[in-house]
Amino acid sequence: MIPNLLLLTGEDDFRLRERANFYKTAFLAKFQNGEIDIFDKNSSINDLENAVFTPNLFQQKRLIFCESFWDVDKFELAQKLNFFEKLTETADLCTIITIEPHLDKRKKLTKFLTKNSKVETFTPLEGVILDQWISQQIQKYNGKISINNAKNLVNRCGTNLWNIDKELQKLSMMADDGIITNAMIQEFTIPHPQVIIWDFLANLSHKKLVASIKKFRELLQMGESVHQIFAMIIREIRIHAQIAAGLSQGLTTKTIATQTKLHPFVVQKTVPLSKNFTKNDIKNLYNLLYDLDVKLKTGGIIVSTDDTGEFELALEKIIMKFCKK
Repeated sequence: MIPNLLLLTGEDDFRLRERANFYKTAFLAKFQNGEIDIFDKNSSINDLENAVFTPNLFQQKRLIFCESFWDVDKFELAQKLNFFEKLTETADLCTIITIEPHLDKRKKLTKFLTKNSKVETFTPLEGVILDQWISQQIQKYNGKISINNAKNLVNRCGTNLWNIDKELQKLSMMADDGIITNAMIQEFTIPHPQVIIWDFLANLSHKKLVASIKKFRELLQMGESVHQIFAMIIREIRIHAQIAAGLSQGLTTKTIATQTKLHPFVVQKTVPLSKNFTKNDIKNLYNLLYDLDVKLKTGGIIVSTDDTGEFELALEKIIMKFCKK
């Protein structure tokens, strides 16, 4: 392992960025005259070599971030130049932190970095761990939230930590006593479109026409384009089909999440709703959506950038057809 090579990776971009900022702050606190450099995909190996190996007058410490820097060509050139062997010799003066959120495990570069770096992986938080993270995060803003209300916040705003953090900051400013209540969450937070989609499909699964149309209109009022809504509905129906197939085979939610590569939270949230859709329901709704998609692509429905009324009406007709069956 190379002692002065760190790798930050994983799909949880929020905590990954927090960790990178932690290293920057800690470095500057310890080495006030230290140097921090950032290299990206537009930087060259020569640029990196000069920063790492060129001595400075006062032997100042260096912290270098390589963000989305490495590719196959750069890695092969680095190996030819014995870059990593020489890097070990600079451990007292220089540290490289590689930031690569998405790594292809099949590639030689990935295998090298994971074997020779100190690796910190940030996977998406879920369940109790996510609830606990929210309880801890709100303390940074001098607020408090119960585990139950942390769950309520996730159910309303989704699992993206950037969104959750923004809502926590806002809620903490509104709470005179610092305590976040469910009433505040429902009144002051912005629901994630995915939540509205779930509500929409829940009403649709029970064939509640008025409530389904209302949720559809709510999505439009939130600023979601009809094209985005259409894509979300199709995606959700596909997810329901996958989950329904898994449930019919007696699979657990964890196994379904693994096999479908869906976030466990999505599976857990969607399973109760999937049980409301019969196999024929999913098939009928998918066929209706497919027919609409064909009309869009063949000119059967006219849509312009400033007029999507015909498209919106077509979706409402699908809702009505499905609810009347």
